[in-house]
Amino acid sequence: MAERSTTGSRSATERYEVIAIHYGTLSARKSELFYRYGSYGEPDEPVEMAYYFWILLRGAETILVDTGFDPSVGARRGRECLCAPLDALDRLGVDPASVSTLVITHLHYDHVGNLAAFPDAQLVVPRKELDFWTGPGAARYQFASHVEPDEIAWLDGARRAGRIRLTDETEEIREGVTAIVVGGHSPGQQVTVVAGESGDVVLTSDAVHFYEELELDRPFGVVADLEAMYGAYDLVKDLGAAPGAVVVPGHDPEVMARFPSVGGQASGLAVRIG
Repeated sequence: MAERSTTGSRSATERYEVIAIHYGTLSARKSELFYRYGSYGEPDEPVEMAYYFWILLRGAETILVDTGFDPSVGARRGRECLCAPLDALDRLGVDPASVSTLVITHLHYDHVGNLAAFPDAQLVVPRKELDFWTGPGAARYQFASHVEPDEIAWLDGARRAGRIRLTDETEEIREGVTAIVVGGHSPGQQVTVVAGESGDVVLTSDAVHFYEELELDRPFGVVADLEAMYGAYDLVKDLGAAPGAVVVPGHDPEVMARFPSVGGQASGLAVRIG
């Protein structure tokens, strides 16, 4: 387990330690990843897309934000798995049975693989997101290509079994953990704001894939609602302007350089945020 720390007078029972796990990668080009990239009149460039999920630790409580892709699904889709998500948790000393809550930011395949490994966890899912992906519009190719039917069916079954807490708009999931539905990239995409040890940690997931999206106001290429995506950027900028707050994009390899390694068996795999 990563060593837990405190800042100032805050105790570990009041604030969360936030860990980002970099488990996968994709080599691509900017023209493949950014919406209408050619309109900027810039040369095309290679870019790495990193794949993450996140752990929130407070006292004896363990929460996951997303669960990464299933390694077999990632391989079929041309993604390189650097460390299988469940193996990554093992290297961090996290037992899946100890996870109390899974916060699911949206239902694309790289965020909801491995769910069956957490049989005792409550799932927190945006209502708009689950309703869309279990409805008729999700069958259209430009939507359907981003999800795995078996994973959507599993989540639909979990809803019928009473395992899912559905969220709307802005809700505090736990003391110090707030989910905000923003849409844009996916119909019910949500951002997770966590009370970290030095200030709020804004886990954007895919509301913001790369720092460049915020810095250059440059939308990502997979868009359910462009206006909502721009609105999410504005919200994230506002959240990040709070004293001590940090913004964590969902797929930027720069995250691994900006924050310190947790060390130990997870060196090079995970960093501590906030």
